[in-house]
Amino acid sequence: MELWYAASLFFGGALSYWVIAKFMDVTHSYKLMKGVTDQVVMLMISISQDIAFIKKIKYETLETLKMEEDQIELLKKIDKKTFDAWRDMSLLKIMQVYPKAYSKILTHYNWDKVTKSMDELYK
Repeated sequence: MELWYAASLFFGGALSYWVIAKFMDVTHSYKLMKGVTDQVVMLMISISQDIAFIKKIKYETLETLKMEEDQIELLKKIDKKTFDAWRDMSLLKIMQVYPKAYSKILTHYNWDKVTKSMDELYK
């Protein structure tokens, strides 16, 4: 009887360890993916800031070169469409390559707010 008791304690402990280890692994992986996603979103916002700064310098340079206003407006429209395409494709790519097991994390982000903040920086 003592053998069965010792075996049940051993296998019960092993099973408990396995369950706790799996739970800790899932929790750690979730936190890691959430942190990586936060950093990717911050990177995209930072890139938007850099694009806005470059755009400002570009248009100031074009004005100092006395380029015609209608040509500058055309360039602004092209740049805006290019930026919108980059933003939309970047967000789409994030969602496509995101691990399916953690796709629930993406639903917690307010993507409208992220794109709106990127658009605000671009203006």
